[in-house]
Amino acid sequence: MSEKTKLIEWANAGLDDILWAYPQEDIKWGSAVVVHEYENAIFMKDGKLYDVLKPGRHSLTAQNLPLLTRAFRFVAGSGEAPFKATIVFVALKQFKGRFGTNTRVKLGPNTLWPTELQSYGNFWFKISNPVLFLTQLAGAIRTFTMQDVTNFIRSFFNELFIQELAKYSATDVLTKLEEVSKRIKADVVAEAFKQRGLELVDLKVEGVSLPFFEKLEKEDPTYGVPLMAAIMKGNDVEAFNLIKTVESMRAIAKSPGAGAIGALSALPQAFGTPPQRQAIEGSAAGRTPQQLAQTPSTSTHLERLKELKRILDEGLITQEEFDHTKKQILEEMKPTPPRVTTMTCPNCGAIMPLGTIYCGKCGVQLRSRPQATG
Repeated sequence: MSEKTKLIEWANAGLDDILWAYPQEDIKWGSAVVVHEYENAIFMKDGKLYDVLKPGRHSLTAQNLPLLTRAFRFVAGSGEAPFKATIVFVALKQFKGRFGTNTRVKLGPNTLWPTELQSYGNFWFKISNPVLFLTQLAGAIRTFTMQDVTNFIRSFFNELFIQELAKYSATDVLTKLEEVSKRIKADVVAEAFKQRGLELVDLKVEGVSLPFFEKLEKEDPTYGVPLMAAIMKGNDVEAFNLIKTVESMRAIAKSPGAGAIGALSALPQAFGTPPQRQAIEGSAAGRTPQQLAQTPSTSTHLERLKELKRILDEGLITQEEFDHTKKQILEEMKPTPPRVTTMTCPNCGAIMPLGTIYCGKCGVQLRSRPQATG
């Protein structure tokens, strides 16, 4: 403050500056305070708020600072004696904030499968009640720097937005993004802003993403593309079934000796109708994917061939994958000749274990003695 003019003013405020605290606390009576349009100047002392000056040029007297005057037991004409107070200028214009969130939500309203959901966008706000805003702010942060205030508002919004977003499923957010955004803005978030002296003017979610599915779509288009298509259509049941298929096939692929045939045993559970899935799950209870893949039943082989043809028709596997897996299933269906485990002595007709050198009954040599080496 200049000794000549005794002028207190928030000069050169930036476009994104929300508030500014006058750096000196020794204030003299008679000083001039200039409050610009879309601003308020608030006098504080020891964390308490006293008087508020509206836009205009004010001379500090007991008349326009009645609350602070009573606090210091001053009266009009008390001279140039300074008093200690903090003057905070608050901008009342509209501001734009950016947000980015990462939370877990249900895949769809009919499933309990959780998945990661990322979102980003903008929100517009302004300070509707500067006294209430500073009261809330004083209890939350120690300093009134621009960065502290900006971080406080952004963190406050992010926390509220994540809480509300978690109430919706991934398919709802992706297919009804505008509707979900309006609901979040109109309900809890707007009310919470109001309770802190803020007005949430608008909210726009510019984009959402599902990292797990996008990664799957990139790494394995065979399943990732139809999975993302199901999610975008809002068909969470189909999406969930596809997820189970992919997870089953990945798990089986990591098991030694399972291969593509073992993975097929999981497909009826994923793509069949609900009664079919229940029947398969009941028969498969307590059995590993490898045991299911090695089931010798002819009906099982036929079911697997039918299922293989169906997922080919739906475009979930390539023709090459179909031909390769079909060949393996057909090979399994071929009858296996019985394994020979015994031999007959040509002299006495006794039955001996395969590989016996001398007959245990008559002593005749049945095969040559192995030659020693070395």
